[in-house]
Amino acid sequence: MHLEQPRFGLGRTAAWALAPFRNAIVFVVVVVVGCLGGTVTVKAQVPSLIQFSVEGQRYEGMKLVSLAHEMLLIGRDGGLHTVDPRDQQSQIRELGEPYQPASVSELRNQLQSEFGAYFEVLTTQNFLVVQPRGRGNQWPDLFEKSHRGFISYMTRRGVNIRQGRFPMVAVVFPDEVAMYNEFRKRKIDMSRVSGVYSILSNRVITHDGGHSSMIAETVRHEAAHQSAFNSGVHSRVNDTPRWITEGIGQMFEPEGMLTSQSASQRRERANLESMMVIKKWVGPKENTEFALAMRSLVGGEEWFEDPAKIDYAYATSWAAMFYLAERQPKQFTAILNHTASRPPLVVYQRAQRIADFEKIVGMNIQDFSNRVMWFLRKM
Repeated sequence: MHLEQPRFGLGRTAAWALAPFRNAIVFVVVVVVGCLGGTVTVKAQVPSLIQFSVEGQRYEGMKLVSLAHEMLLIGRDGGLHTVDPRDQQSQIRELGEPYQPASVSELRNQLQSEFGAYFEVLTTQNFLVVQPRGRGNQWPDLFEKSHRGFISYMTRRGVNIRQGRFPMVAVVFPDEVAMYNEFRKRKIDMSRVSGVYSILSNRVITHDGGHSSMIAETVRHEAAHQSAFNSGVHSRVNDTPRWITEGIGQMFEPEGMLTSQSASQRRERANLESMMVIKKWVGPKENTEFALAMRSLVGGEEWFEDPAKIDYAYATSWAAMFYLAERQPKQFTAILNHTASRPPLVVYQRAQRIADFEKIVGMNIQDFSNRVMWFLRKM
């Protein structure tokens, strides 16, 4: 498993993907934000179905945000798109009928057409899995098991969960070469990874070659992102701190998160790779470096952007979220419900991030860091 690069395809939660809107003073949200995860309440309206073009391809969807120079839309398959309403090539027109997400059978047919005869599209309760023909049920079972384990874990801790409006799509390519070709097609700038979750397409993309246990860990990580953004644990259109989203992804890498639920099995749920990073980095008694990392991550995303610190960013994020989930579940629930319900497309400023964190966990960052390190050393 490689921690050198972010494995969350369009990483800075919605804020990166939706950068053109971040400084907007006025925007119009025309649909319940639950469509995209999160729990912000917006006055219900019946959204109109809109046809539009992106790079010459026609889509149907609905407006989420409309500005003079930029429009954010969601397709019937759950993909996010931005267009310039002033550009005639966008070809925006209302179709005079209400928006409805694509049905499972409709989306299945679209995926089969998109990927061709070499691939098959298998349907589970929650997923449409695109994979090379003849690969059996290994991948559908893994995605379904990961999602159910995620929902079970979050529900038991009281995190707000909702039923997603779109079938979740996972695409399994035969090897790394084919996967990276798809990355280039979708302008996903990633390397040295076994898979990603893309906020824009709402798909997990991985491959069926290489070391199976490493790929399975990555799939559980990316599937946790997909489950979180489709069940309301995170929102695709607000600025969620990355230590929270990546901490959740790191938490669900171990298979024990899906199978070992008792308090006595806590070590089986632990991400041993992240624990090893912290052990080598922090040492047996000193907490200063961990506290500095924690303060930086709570306040901003810089450590995730620094190749020299990114391993520590992932490991620290895991440690903080795992500690909260296992030892302070009320605060774990509160921080997830709080960040999911923040207003869409509003930048989450450093001072506010720190103040909210310390209020929710009930202590300052130094004291919190000391507790996390004590917890890890006891384990």
